[in-house]
Amino acid sequence: MRKMKRPKILRPSTLAVLLSALLLTGLLGCGSSAQSYVKPMVDFSYLQRTAVLPFQNLTRDDLADERMQSVFITELLSAEILEVSDPRETAAALLTLGIPNNQALTPEQAVALGKQLSVDAIFSGIVEDYGFARGGLDRSPEITLVLALTETETGSIVWRSQVHETGSSFWKRIFGGSPDDIYEVSRETVRKALGTLL
Repeated sequence: MRKMKRPKILRPSTLAVLLSALLLTGLLGCGSSAQSYVKPMVDFSYLQRTAVLPFQNLTRDDLADERMQSVFITELLSAEILEVSDPRETAAALLTLGIPNNQALTPEQAVALGKQLSVDAIFSGIVEDYGFARGGLDRSPEITLVLALTETETGSIVWRSQVHETGSSFWKRIFGGSPDDIYEVSRETVRKALGTLL
């Protein structure tokens, strides 16, 4: 009768190294990244009323800009910090001033639009990625969003944030969890961006 081999017991130091490596891999594989800029010496407390421009769309999904703008406005209103101009009023003001809604504002245009809408600042957004990650078996949502806030007194950008978010993670792939749907990823993307400002 063959004797069973005794299981190898990892030394504490070896176990610690393996756990650290696993944790690091998990952090690197979380599928999320963010960068933000806040203009120094800016008093954001004076901001009371804002407008949200139609988002720009750099993706293959023709409705990505409208979907992300809708999620953004909802999250902004939910924060109950800023009053938001009705998007229809913003669209009408852009038309009145002859400002294209698919490009960044010049400082002069930002000032003029601020006066037209009686807003203290203007949010803009660019949807860079919106869809599902390519390759592999993991069809998880993937979104990259750039947001900016322009104050309307001088037309200068006072805040900018870029967030990349996916619906999967290292832990979900290891333990067989389902990726978040694209709506939840959209909300998380917007929340992470606004979290650097509000």
